[in-house]
Amino acid sequence: MTIDFSDKKTIEKYSSAFTLSDMEIFIFPELFYPLVLANIMSSIIWEWKNDPWFDGIETKSFNYKINRIKQYIIQNYVFNLDLATWGLTTKTREIERFRDFFDVEVLKRSNALFGYEGDKYYFDIDIRKHFGLDKFNSDVIPYWKTETIEAMTAFRHKDSHTTGAGECVSLSALYAAAAFIIAGIPLEKIFLVATPLHSQNFITEKEGIITNNRRIVTKNMWFNGTSLSEKARRALENE
Repeated sequence: MTIDFSDKKTIEKYSSAFTLSDMEIFIFPELFYPLVLANIMSSIIWEWKNDPWFDGIETKSFNYKINRIKQYIIQNYVFNLDLATWGLTTKTREIERFRDFFDVEVLKRSNALFGYEGDKYYFDIDIRKHFGLDKFNSDVIPYWKTETIEAMTAFRHKDSHTTGAGECVSLSALYAAAAFIIAGIPLEKIFLVATPLHSQNFITEKEGIITNNRRIVTKNMWFNGTSLSEKARRALENE
């Protein structure tokens, strides 16, 4: 197979596979799968199997396995959307990268970094203030990198962290890889769900389960009317 690197879209996709920012995965959603594969190939999650926390997990039920994984992630990784770690870029610069092969108006209507503000729930939220961007001019956006498990784990070495960290796409990819490695869930049963403001998974085992950042949502939780389930449903219902 010969790859034509004279084609702008091709070279952008291959360079994006190296940098893996949120916006790049939005433009090239097929890169989401290699991100999960990279985590599966990493030794870090496989080493979890040696942790006493997972002793005997092979014989346990699906719900037990997923809850055990959830608690391990909660203890070792926090949700993080800081602006300093990966730096900033501008809408102008990034739109120029993608305009030849992606409809710019569609991009502005469907991605939070480029102007999408969400439906219903999000109308009364200042998205830029929510992301901490209100201190910059309106053209500035974060270059949020979607972290592999190595990058997530490395956050513990930053002065401001005592554990690993990652944003929603990173946590989604982590859950998918952990479900495969630790819980033995076939990849065919793990669906990666990306919306303009969020990323999560749906696992089609038993009655199904949603992973949502560091939370999990069962069928019963989906319908129980609590604030936790409302937050979990928010992206799927409003985007």
